[in-house]
Amino acid sequence: MPRSNPNISETVSTPPLNDEELKSELRKLRQWKLRMEGAMQSAAQILREWDTAVDETIYSGAMERILGIFPHEIAGQFEIWMLLIHPDDRMAYRREIERVLAEGGPFEAEYRARKKSGLYTILLERGYFIAPAEGSSPVLCSVITDVADLREMEERLSRSQRAEAFSKLTGGVAHDFNNMLSVVIGYSQILRDEMPETNELTGFVGEIEKAALRAASLTNQLLAFSKPPAIRRGSINIGELLNDVVKMLRRLLGEQIELVIDIEPGLPVVQADRSQIEQVFINLAVAAREVMSQGGQLKIHVARDVIQDARRIAQKSLPPGNYARVSLTYVPKSGRGVSKTLEKNRNIATAAEVIEENEGRLEIPSAAHGLSRLDLFLPSVQEAPPKADIHTVGRTTAPATILLVEDDSAIRSFARTVLQRLGHHVVEAEDGETALSYFEDNEAFAPDLVFTDMVMPRMGGLQLARKIEKKWPETTFLLTSGYPDQQEIAKEHETDFAFLRKPFSVGDLISKVGSLLEGRSSQQ
Repeated sequence: MPRSNPNISETVSTPPLNDEELKSELRKLRQWKLRMEGAMQSAAQILREWDTAVDETIYSGAMERILGIFPHEIAGQFEIWMLLIHPDDRMAYRREIERVLAEGGPFEAEYRARKKSGLYTILLERGYFIAPAEGSSPVLCSVITDVADLREMEERLSRSQRAEAFSKLTGGVAHDFNNMLSVVIGYSQILRDEMPETNELTGFVGEIEKAALRAASLTNQLLAFSKPPAIRRGSINIGELLNDVVKMLRRLLGEQIELVIDIEPGLPVVQADRSQIEQVFINLAVAAREVMSQGGQLKIHVARDVIQDARRIAQKSLPPGNYARVSLTYVPKSGRGVSKTLEKNRNIATAAEVIEENEGRLEIPSAAHGLSRLDLFLPSVQEAPPKADIHTVGRTTAPATILLVEDDSAIRSFARTVLQRLGHHVVEAEDGETALSYFEDNEAFAPDLVFTDMVMPRMGGLQLARKIEKKWPETTFLLTSGYPDQQEIAKEHETDFAFLRKPFSVGDLISKVGSLLEGRSSQQ
């Protein structure tokens, strides 16, 4: 039989094959086909050969593995394959096939294809059009790969990168916003301390301070969506906190759910992260809206509770002691209990985790009389003595030299004002390099304390502290920042340097500086 070589223009005649040679050639052809089939199966790919002259298609490879279809089930006309392609992707695919048939050469197409189960996957098809040559038929040969998992991984990576970018953005916004809030909170506290209690403006100044503190809490809630901030526990009166967030809770519940709050007097003080506890109430309000979709009533009762014997809640022990107990009762309009729904609600589960982080417990008692209830227990602590104000500290702390390093001029001015009113001598620097030059240019320069922001242009606070500590190891440092990641970094170095989180109040700044200076003087 004649053989042809596409690289030789003339036909070379060869003698016909005998029976043994023919069998050998056929055996080689079958072996080659089996090897190709095995390679396509192992690579999880489909090989498609479409003879465009007679419109016949042959499939081989991992057809069943990818689409759940045997090759013989769709062998035949090209349009049978087109029926598997998602309707929205067919036109673009057809245009690409028409182009390669007209122009020749390679092609590539990505589209959605329906599996036998009815679900769609994403296929990537790469092929080449073999033009007719010396009696052979024109064939479009392509390799098809399922890339659904790859595209999902790429989407996850993209979401992760977007989340990381959002985290950096919110961290930067929080840092700048916390700087401004520190100034607002600080100056309002100074004004309140200076004004007589009988002055009617004192109340206005107090409201400014409360609004700024509330804004600081909202900033922490925003950060929780990208990266949970470090826990910052403080003394909290749950009744007062609940009154502060009641408007937000009513907006979350909507018009169909009535909110009833009963706060008993004489509540104990608890030690917890205020922004986290606020988020707990938000989660519980969202849960109420989910389990009472037809409307109802949410009752919140806050009281002091004494636990005499240890109790087991959610596989964890609640030790005896004094607690602030918050009971939330869900009363849907239908009158049916919702305890099973509460146990499975993801917002309830999140609230329970946060409560446990703050050394408390969340309990779901059994439903009774057509209602369901949640009980939150937060351990009480002895109320801490009030923070020293600017006058008392000024009389007890000896004057010191403090190097203040801060690139934000407003917060630098506020911190300088507070420290100078305490009688301290303040030397200012707008970045780390300027601060370091004071030590290098003057050998006698030896401040009692270096109070520095961690994130600044040219040189940050931690790098500055390391450089100064290396040459002047007796120096005391106080780092500050509003960035969540910087707070984590500072925590790693807490044995070497003290840290003050932004936004800080006048009392926070005075107490921290006072304790560091007292500790320094006791060592000398």
